[in-house]
Amino acid sequence: MTLVLFDIDGTLLSTQNAGTVAMDHAFHECFGIAGAFEGINMAGCTDPWIFRQAFEKHTAGVPFAEGLARFDVAYRRRLPGVLANAKVVLKPGLPAVLETLFTRPGLGLGLLTGNFEHGAWAKVRAAGIERFFETGAYGSDNEDRNALVPHALRRFREKGRHFSAERTVIIGDTPKDIACARAHGAKAIAVATGGHRLDDLKPCAPDLALPSLANPQPLLDFLDRLAAEATAV
Repeated sequence: MTLVLFDIDGTLLSTQNAGTVAMDHAFHECFGIAGAFEGINMAGCTDPWIFRQAFEKHTAGVPFAEGLARFDVAYRRRLPGVLANAKVVLKPGLPAVLETLFTRPGLGLGLLTGNFEHGAWAKVRAAGIERFFETGAYGSDNEDRNALVPHALRRFREKGRHFSAERTVIIGDTPKDIACARAHGAKAIAVATGGHRLDDLKPCAPDLALPSLANPQPLLDFLDRLAAEATAV
């Protein structure tokens, strides 16, 4: 049994910065500050971590947990409307590669993303691909992306689907996705469909680095090798 976990932004799709726009609106609503996230590098980071950078820079006198809770409520309300007016674009090879993986026996498909859980599902719904994913792990589980793999494995166990970290494959577009996989002995596949080039990703030593998923064969071959190694053991 192999579990494949997909990052969302830059890997599965682009929302044309709808998430950032909704976060800006939510922060302004909660704290009266516009453009609070300017200059913050969001690639591969969790939403709570991103919020913390703006919160600590622009606010004082409000406990972090209280501020995050207020922000989350406002962002939850704002994001669907912003997405509805945004151009949500699937990355090359999508959704065909998901269709292929969805029908492969012994394979589980899920999400591993820095998005809040509600934001993750809002984005994949807007792209029309939510049906491919059973569950996953989200930034709302932990501010540290490297702590997310156990949350995904737990949620699959709760559905009666038992996977090990060693038989988990994380597909993402940033060095942080690779680091997240390495933190738990999972496999890492890097795709250069976000803000990082292959030359940026290869030095992080992913198990496989691809320009995109437009040609799914290298991914499918990798999964076949992984299955064969498990069978041999």
